[in-house]
Amino acid sequence: QVAVQASVRLTSVSIPAQDMGRHAVEHLVAKLEGRGKDEVVLIAPELTVRASSGPTAS
Repeated sequence: QVAVQASVRLTSVSIPAQDMGRHAVEHLVAKLEGRGKDEVVLIAPELTVRASSGPTAS
């Protein structure tokens, strides 16, 4: 939200906190029930490109 309201529209990365929380609870419940596995779950953040990002160097 802050990036949208800034005078220069800032590029931002949104962290999917709700998905992270849901996966954490599901993993914990599975572990408590004896069916959990030690695994790494990667949840991709969302990049929103705005005016503060320039073109890539060539």
